[in-house]
Formats: sequence, structure tokens, C-alpha cells
Amino acid sequence: ERGFELPAQPEGESCAVRWLCFAALLREANPPVRVAAGQSHSVFIDGEGRLSSCGTAPDYAQGLLGHGEGVTQLNTPTRLPSLGGERAVTVSAGFGHSLALAADGAVWSWGGGAFGRLGHGDQQNQLLPKKIEAFAGQRVVAVSAGYSHSLPRAGEGGGGRWGSGWQGAK
Repeated sequence: ERGFELPAQPEGESCAVRWLCFAALLREANPPVRVAAGQSHSVFIDGEGRLSSCGTAPDYAQGLLGHGEGVTQLNTPTRLPSLGGERAVTVSAGFGHSLALAADGAVWSWGGGAFGRLGHGDQQNQLLPKKIEAFAGQRVVAVSAGYSHSLPRAGEGGGGRWGSGWQGAK
């Protein structure tokens, strides 16, 4: 509708949904400044610190897209709820979950809670981004989501890890 023609899918890109997500973002007035790609989903941060996601949420990772109950596939990037009014500064997409770091240093997670990889002290799936309370009072400066674990890094070199130590992951 704006004269945008979808570019051809790049050679070697096996996920048409991921390519459609990225191509749709290129035509936005406020394109992404940060992008993270997981196994079957992608997460984006625009210039104003707002999160969007797209992709497919498999049964084992309900909530992977962060849009609530029943949302299992989004072919175009769709804005997520805010992070308590804070803007996102970085994001990491794991195998079945995602992490976002807010400007105030708070860490938020959503997706499949297996292995305790979301950091909430349980194995519950989170259908929407949820703040990880274990880091209250700490300023986290980086986050990384893996296959079955997550790693934050706090300002003074501290941090932690949670999830599975499967295959020496942590």
C-alpha cells in the first residue's frame, strides 16, 4: 500500500516467516534498532524502546511470542505490552523463551518455563513479559537467553544464571 515490494527471500534463509517479519519491519516508519532471532521466533526493539515479536510458538513454549493466551503464530511483527512503562534497551531470543532488559536495569522474561529458564523460581510458562523479581535493586547491564538457560550480567561484574546445566550450559 505504500509502494513497498517484498524483496526475495535470501538464499540460505530457511524460515519464510522470519523473513516476512524482517521485511515488514523494514517498511515501518520507526524501523528496529535491535533484533534477536530464536529457533522459531524473532524479537525487535524500535528506536523508542518498544518491543515487537513474530514467529511461531510450539506447544512446549507457550507464550513464546509474548502476546498472551492463544497467540501461537504472528506472520508480521506485532507490538508487545510495555515493560512496566520502561523502554527496552536490549533483547535476547533463546530456543523457547526471550529476555528483555529495560532502561532501568530490570530483566523481563516470557515463553516456555521448562528447566526454570525464565528466572521466576518455577517452571511455569509466561504468556506475557514478566519482570524477574530476583534482580530487584541490582542494575543488570546485559542478558543472554540460551537453549535451556539464561544469563544476566550485573553492573559490578555480578550476575547469575538459571535454568538447566544440560550439556555444561552453565
